[in-house]
Amino acid sequence: MSKLGIGLLYFALVGALFAAGFGYLLIQKYETSKGTLATTQQQLTSQKKETVAANKKVDEETQAAQDATTKMTEANSKVDDLNGKLADEQKKEDDLNTKLTAAQTDADTAKKALADINTELGMSPSDIKAALAKAQSDLAAANSQMKIAQDQSQAELKQINDLKDAINRKATASMPGISGKVTFVNRPWNFVVLNVGLANGVVPNGELIVYRGRNFIGKVKVTSAEDNTSVADILPDAKQPIQVGDDVLN
Repeated sequence: MSKLGIGLLYFALVGALFAAGFGYLLIQKYETSKGTLATTQQQLTSQKKETVAANKKVDEETQAAQDATTKMTEANSKVDDLNGKLADEQKKEDDLNTKLTAAQTDADTAKKALADINTELGMSPSDIKAALAKAQSDLAAANSQMKIAQDQSQAELKQINDLKDAINRKATASMPGISGKVTFVNRPWNFVVLNVGLANGVVPNGELIVYRGRNFIGKVKVTSAEDNTSVADILPDAKQPIQVGDDVLN
């Protein structure tokens, strides 16, 4: 074998040895990397689990914080309501105290006024009470006497009014023996004109009877009268329509 062949063979052998060594190193590195990868994957899986657990815990803590915030808001609202009610009650108490102070002031003023009156009158409260009772009794007696006087006055007034009515009735009564005729009839206004008047004894407000022959027709009430004529309203108890020429008498 020539030197060139030997050299090439040697070179090839060295290359093969080098390739084998490098391959072995690569295999070792691959195994190492594979183990590292597995470990890393395990660590990553564990980290993911821890992350999920941590997120869950964060969610739970967030929900708990929200619940606590809601409860705190409700509690604050209740506290505000209680503070409002407390303020109202405090105001009522202040108003009552103000009224009580005013009442006490009025009472003190009344006491002072009573003391001044007692000083001026020279009378004790019991004496004043007795005098007041006597005054009330005297007033009741006076009222009773006044009531009796009023009753008597009303009775006398009634008698006077009765006498006046009797006098008026006598004054408005027509004199007996009046006899006349109907000379005019106004049916729309329901009145008649008569041919008798003051000279015949006719007086205002006096009533006359209307006849036709022997038949009763009705009554009329004199509203105005002159010497020889008068005007009278037809009263509603007329049996027949009054006509011109009917007789009137009392």
